[in-house]
Amino acid sequence: MEVKSYVEKIIASDNQEKKDKLAEIVCKMMECLNEENKEKYEIKIYELSEGKVLNEEKAATLINAMKPNGQKWTLEETNGVKAQFGYDDIRPVDFWIVMNSAWNDFYDLFKENIEYYAKYSHDFIKDKDAVDDKVYYYFTMIPKN
Repeated sequence: MEVKSYVEKIIASDNQEKKDKLAEIVCKMMECLNEENKEKYEIKIYELSEGKVLNEEKAATLINAMKPNGQKWTLEETNGVKAQFGYDDIRPVDFWIVMNSAWNDFYDLFKENIEYYAKYSHDFIKDKDAVDDKVYYYFTMIPKN
């Protein structure tokens, strides 16, 4: 296809102005898509850029949309909890989003017991029979938009 070869040529070039223009064109094209297709391609572009992990910006957006309460803890606060319990083998962003999700979903059960939230988050992330990208898939595929 001709368009593909043009895009490849621009990407391979050292011309940042052309690359920026290409990015603008892609963004304008995205605006023309219906919502379902737009979301599908946004996910594909995100995964190409970041992989199948949540970056801090994406996680913050998801946390703030959580119901009923949104964010309880900052990333820095959950990093402290993670360190306190020795969960050094967990990505900080993953622990942050799961702790906040647990706050929203299990407050009636856990109340203010930080140890319960930490242990649940650890066990959720380290689930031995889950795929490696569990946190990414769970938080991008499960919640209602």
